[in-house]
Amino acid sequence: MIDIGWEISQQDLFSGSVRGLIIAALAAGFVLIYRSTGVLNFAYAEIGSFGVALMAMLTFRYDVPYWLAFFLAIGAAAGFAMVTELVVVRRLFNSPRLVLFIATLGVAQLAIFASIQLPDVSRPGPFPLPPKLTVQEYRWKVTDDLQIGGRELLVVIVVPLVIAALALFLGRTRFGLAIRASAENADTGRLFGISVRRVSTMVWTIGGALAGVTLILLAPLRGFSAADVSTASLGPGLLLRVLLVALIARMRSLWVTLFAGIGVGIFQRLFQGNVDREIREAVDVIFFIAILVITVMFARRGTEDEGEWSLSPKVKAIPERLRGLWYVRNLSRFGFVALFGALVLLGLFLTKNSNLYTWTRILGFALIALSVSMLTGWAGQLSLGQFAFAGVGGLTVVALTENGDIPIPFDWWDWSFDLPWGVAMVIAVAAGMVTAFIIGVPALRVKGLMLAVTTLAFAIAAMSWIFVQDVFTQGATNTPKVIPPVWGPFDFTASRKSFFFLVLVLLALAVWMVAHLRKTGIGRMMIAVRDNEDMAAASTVSGSRIKLISFTLAGGLAALGGGLIITGEPTINPQVLFNSNESINVIAIAIIGGLGSIAGPLLGVLWVKGIPAIFGASDEVRLLTSGVGLLLLLMYFPGGFMQLLYKLRDFLLGLADERMAARDAAMPVPALDKPVPITSERTVSVEEGQPWLAVRNVHVHFGGKVAVDEVSIDVYQGELVGLIGSNGAGKSTLMNAVSGFVPFKGQVEVLGRDISRLPSYRRHRGGLGRGFQHAKIYPDLTVREALMVAMEARDRSLLVPSLLGVPPSPGQERRKRADVDSLMDFVGLGRYADHFISNLSTGTRRIVELASLLAVDAKVLLLDEPTGGVAQRESEAFGPLIRRIQAELGAAVVVIEHDMPLVMSISDRVYCLEAGRVISGGSPEEVRNDPLVIASYLGTDVRAIERSGERTT
Repeated sequence: MIDIGWEISQQDLFSGSVRGLIIAALAAGFVLIYRSTGVLNFAYAEIGSFGVALMAMLTFRYDVPYWLAFFLAIGAAAGFAMVTELVVVRRLFNSPRLVLFIATLGVAQLAIFASIQLPDVSRPGPFPLPPKLTVQEYRWKVTDDLQIGGRELLVVIVVPLVIAALALFLGRTRFGLAIRASAENADTGRLFGISVRRVSTMVWTIGGALAGVTLILLAPLRGFSAADVSTASLGPGLLLRVLLVALIARMRSLWVTLFAGIGVGIFQRLFQGNVDREIREAVDVIFFIAILVITVMFARRGTEDEGEWSLSPKVKAIPERLRGLWYVRNLSRFGFVALFGALVLLGLFLTKNSNLYTWTRILGFALIALSVSMLTGWAGQLSLGQFAFAGVGGLTVVALTENGDIPIPFDWWDWSFDLPWGVAMVIAVAAGMVTAFIIGVPALRVKGLMLAVTTLAFAIAAMSWIFVQDVFTQGATNTPKVIPPVWGPFDFTASRKSFFFLVLVLLALAVWMVAHLRKTGIGRMMIAVRDNEDMAAASTVSGSRIKLISFTLAGGLAALGGGLIITGEPTINPQVLFNSNESINVIAIAIIGGLGSIAGPLLGVLWVKGIPAIFGASDEVRLLTSGVGLLLLLMYFPGGFMQLLYKLRDFLLGLADERMAARDAAMPVPALDKPVPITSERTVSVEEGQPWLAVRNVHVHFGGKVAVDEVSIDVYQGELVGLIGSNGAGKSTLMNAVSGFVPFKGQVEVLGRDISRLPSYRRHRGGLGRGFQHAKIYPDLTVREALMVAMEARDRSLLVPSLLGVPPSPGQERRKRADVDSLMDFVGLGRYADHFISNLSTGTRRIVELASLLAVDAKVLLLDEPTGGVAQRESEAFGPLIRRIQAELGAAVVVIEHDMPLVMSISDRVYCLEAGRVISGGSPEEVRNDPLVIASYLGTDVRAIERSGERTT
């Protein structure tokens, strides 16, 4: 026995290694599919479980020999995965990764249903092992301190062979090369004749086979009987370890998964064998912290696909001639009145306490789903830990109303409370918000699926250890029951009906607050940061602040739902009531209803929870409401039920619009002929003769590639400087360095102030303005909303007034709307005010971007190809418009442009970049005739040189 403080035996090391090998094999499947297709496959275990159930049926019901059944079961799991890829994944192949991730949840339900539908295995007994390796027949005593059983020996032999074979397949074969090439760069792979979709099918099939092998090896280790394997799954604890190992391998290396899995398995075995019984499950908290640290360390900005987290149903602009009709303006109000009216009638007609209890829980789920819709739908932060925040809220209510012993360091004094229910609920909501804030701070650098993994790890750690602490359970398995309140004449303990209506009122209040928040600057900024964080920063919006606000508010909403769910619960087992799987279920609820909408979570919970409550929770009903129903919606209506309702609304409004006579609309007056509607409020104090933008020795590199090499430029007040050069010369990278979007060495001064170490949003608050090459802006905001985001630079929205609708929020919103309406009229965008940015032409988006610069009140403008993607006739109008905006702002301007006649005609001076260096600078005439510029950019063709034109004023 080894003694280093912990007792470490050979048996502990071996048993931990065996468990670690299983973890490694499961993680290898996650890594394989994620590395190749970018999908985090949460149906992986269920697909393997289908093979396990089939093997149990073959061996016990039909007496098929073990090894024949083994390979048939693996083939069945591989076939199930292949069909999944062909039917589901292939149809959603070009969809955002969020859609595919959620689709795997529906596939998991289908796999469970398929396993249950297999013929029953009635013969009792453990899961089968190969001949001669059964527990009764095989036991190898290696030493006095180490014995190896048949099931452990099978794992030790098979898992390393499988992982090694898979690694060799990927590294040495033609198909493996195709898989790796497709994973590295799918577009380049297509150029070389690789069928990316065929590769995807191959990977899913291999992954299914690997899942089958691993789950067959896992079943006897976990003590599954032949009769219960149809519902076997990883379980939250094992899933946490699998995700940790996959992250240690950075979702890439199969060999690292092997050794990391062994390490995790050994650590868990030793930790739980050497600590007190009460803290054994704290190992999950340790693993959660490890996951958090790893995801933060390996987080890389900008690795997610564009629009990846946008599933919000698109709404067409209401036809202009219908906007004056009162019933058109109030359509959404009518919908909410109808929805809550139906719930009121439901409460009146329900008489059985069991039904009232069920529907009260459903309303609590709606609150938690509403938090998901706001956090993921608006802010783009995919959280799989919302039920953990609900548990924090619910169990805080228990601790504060039932004399829970609040832990104090060193037990200096006893601290317990017996607070009124209402006070406890307020504190519980605050506790949920604080917890979400704490989790959100380190998660700011993490985005997308990695954030989902982090929050899921928190949910699992909370369920397994935090929620069973004595402060919540008072040392028992079940926590004390929470009694509903009595408020004066309102006795909510008298009947479940009264408490149902209390929960309904609180839900309506939460819906009103969230709906109001969406109409304010806070709601617009959430969507802006999700759609285009760089553009939001250029509008002076702090992405970190908005993400933390989103996390905190969502945590409070979830905690409110948890407190309502736990109140009146007859038996409270925290690990059952706040199971981490419910966090995944509420994601499905929000998506089925319509992620990002207000009514969507209500419709989703009525579908997923309400239909089983009415028709019974049979396997078929649950499959329809969560598995098949979820997949069908994702494949055909990713916006959920709200997408269907909006399509119906648009159809009816279209009919009404056709029947109404068109109103005479005044033609827009060109911007050049109008006065500027908003004036500059920024005071500039720069010494005369000093540049407004000074770039000194800026150096940017990506790995070993130098993108910008010691560049220095100056731009003075009222000056327009052109920046030209071939593609890849470093022009946009230089602008990104000045804007704070890429790390750099050197110094940048704006309006006489050194901004080199400031975050991007603070640089733009200091007078910097930015236009982007692709003019994506915010696809899911309207033109009016996008410009109101830019108005945050002048009048910043405050959280609490925006949430409650109290001053100064209403006045701010009226002023911003009036200013933006005037600004849209100035640039000729009035007719597009309620159109989504994603539906506009490139030229119109460019005008929106220029209008944003006016709203931001910038003094140093950086414009990256303002005519990119615009037709030649439209681009000719941009020169005078840029000059007019510059004159109104009194700004210094830098323009990147490939349209030589335009840039030469509007520029006072021009810099030319080549390979990250300035090779020429001076007047347009001097640069145009510089031999270095001619050789590197304009070329030696006389016509190309002449086409660059002469500067005109």
